[in-house]
Amino acid sequence: MGSNEDIMHDFVRKELKRLYPTVDGWQIKPAPKIEGKEQGFVVSRRLLGRSEGSFVLVSFDNEVTPDTIEHLKSIEKSGQMASVAKPGRILVVPKGSNTSNVPDDIRIIQMQSFGFDGKELIWLKRRAQMSEKVISQEST
Repeated sequence: MGSNEDIMHDFVRKELKRLYPTVDGWQIKPAPKIEGKEQGFVVSRRLLGRSEGSFVLVSFDNEVTPDTIEHLKSIEKSGQMASVAKPGRILVVPKGSNTSNVPDDIRIIQMQSFGFDGKELIWLKRRAQMSEKVISQEST
């Protein structure tokens, strides 16, 4: 049986696949996991003789901390994209996360599936489904 963290990361993988589709040549691989840290990914492709890619870190925290940024940099140091001249850095966070500490050279992608309601992490798809059910029941 998988943990909640595994299920949450499955949603993130789906979002990454939407942003970096395999039909466009993108490959998404998990980065080496550091004990107690959030999961990272490496997205890359070779197109018209040149390689491109990014290091991606997923964080489910309400606020991005300097430790999170350092973790993303440690994923970059893993050397998994030696063929890419200047790989990008991406941080995937729930909607409503405080990203004021994120440097400008790191792209921020907000998750479509998760967000913060105050300090509580919620599953946005589930909330939308529940709202749709209530609206459809009221109209009948």
